[in-house]
Amino acid sequence: MMQTRPPPFAYGLVLFLGAAMAPFLLSLEKNISIYSNFSLRRRLSNGNGSVYSLKDAEQFSNLQATHEIDPSIEKRAQMNDAGDRCSHLFLYLPDLFAIHGHGSQMNAYISGVTTSTYLNRAMVLVEPPLEKIRAGGSQFGCPIDAFHETMTKTSLRRDANWQVHEDFPSGFSRLVQHPAWLSHGCEVPCADTHGYSDWVKLSKGGGEEITCTNSDGTESNVVVLGGHSMRAYYDENAPLMTRYSLSPSPHPQATQWALNLGATPLEAELFSNMKDSRQIWDYVLGLMNKAGFLKFQPWIARDVELFLKSFNLPLKREYDAIHIRRGDKLAKEARSDVINYWRTQGHTDPENLPTDYVPFAHYLSQWDGPEKCPTNDEGEVQVMNHNVYIATDDPIVVREEIAALPHHINKNTVLWNDCHQLTFFFNPTDDSAFHLNGDGEHGFEEGNEVDGGDSCFGRYHRNIASIADMMILSKARMFIGEYNSNWGRLVRMMRV
Repeated sequence: MMQTRPPPFAYGLVLFLGAAMAPFLLSLEKNISIYSNFSLRRRLSNGNGSVYSLKDAEQFSNLQATHEIDPSIEKRAQMNDAGDRCSHLFLYLPDLFAIHGHGSQMNAYISGVTTSTYLNRAMVLVEPPLEKIRAGGSQFGCPIDAFHETMTKTSLRRDANWQVHEDFPSGFSRLVQHPAWLSHGCEVPCADTHGYSDWVKLSKGGGEEITCTNSDGTESNVVVLGGHSMRAYYDENAPLMTRYSLSPSPHPQATQWALNLGATPLEAELFSNMKDSRQIWDYVLGLMNKAGFLKFQPWIARDVELFLKSFNLPLKREYDAIHIRRGDKLAKEARSDVINYWRTQGHTDPENLPTDYVPFAHYLSQWDGPEKCPTNDEGEVQVMNHNVYIATDDPIVVREEIAALPHHINKNTVLWNDCHQLTFFFNPTDDSAFHLNGDGEHGFEEGNEVDGGDSCFGRYHRNIASIADMMILSKARMFIGEYNSNWGRLVRMMRV
């Protein structure tokens, strides 16, 4: 899959700014064992000893550029005080999918966003209580902000029992700020009669509506979903969400759906007249992106910025990006693609292929062919320079494949197709751990554990490195990836 950056008016994402500067806290757990809380705050300073300003990280809060987002959508929602705004709710339980990686969890959340807005219901996240969640309170690890401000020298020992602020966001909410235009400012309903375990049981009901009574005597009509039940409900109902396209005239449900996504009246009218299902879904994603629906928490934005400034990708200039997902995906999701590729190369026996993956050189075919080479007025071929970022779970092998490419200019640069000078860049932590859960979706393979392991701090470091990858991919001029990866699908959606 190749996707070139769309023009700005199409809700595209633009290049974000960044410079290769100060080193990031690569092992937060190690640093905490050495430094006092004061020292940690100094390391998160802006260079002159003052505490880091969250305004510095604003441009790293979303996978879109800030000028692509309409902030008035969220501001209007925050002022909504309609008495019935919480009468019909869609409760989403993200922790039921917490064992998976970033791509799976975010795609499930997107399914919840599209479903709740289609059903015309406020979407409320229901996070588990701390005693029912992993150590540290979230699958996305622990930033220093999660802990009490005052830490004694004794409490900084490696065997210390870390205490997370009770009111610090947990679960999925530690990663993403759920916006008011989705929640309508509503809380989890019926607290006197329904606890977290009750909502978990109800989430298995396939999306059936229930009505419960709040402590003030009002009633809430509720649909509860999470994890696999969310995916199943969405897969079953997604075709129905575009059935209005068969109508010869604008459909009021389509108009309301668009308005729920932050559309202007004109945008809602255009949406209600669409007939092509793919165009409808792209428009839905475009509206979600314009509303800035996937906004990261301030500590995530801050630490992603610090991380991106720790290596040498020249982000101030235009760049391209490639995502290569191998690992556990090769056994199932990507297997047919691998077989089909090698069949085109003359290898028809699926049990005897040269490699069990599509070679890296195939991704570079986007630059193949004489028509891809620009010429000057005299017809002479012009060499174009490309900075190419590679996000992969197989960095060692991909580096070896790059070393084997022809026409090297230097270690990381090749001349491709006689006219494209490609300089490759990698995430600086790729050789240790690349996945939220370890070196694969199901955690570290035996003997492959890295410093920090699956501690809350090691997990947070992997979280930041992964979000940085995602941000680079989303904001590239051109993105090359596959739909068999949750990351590939997510990045494609964020680039609409």
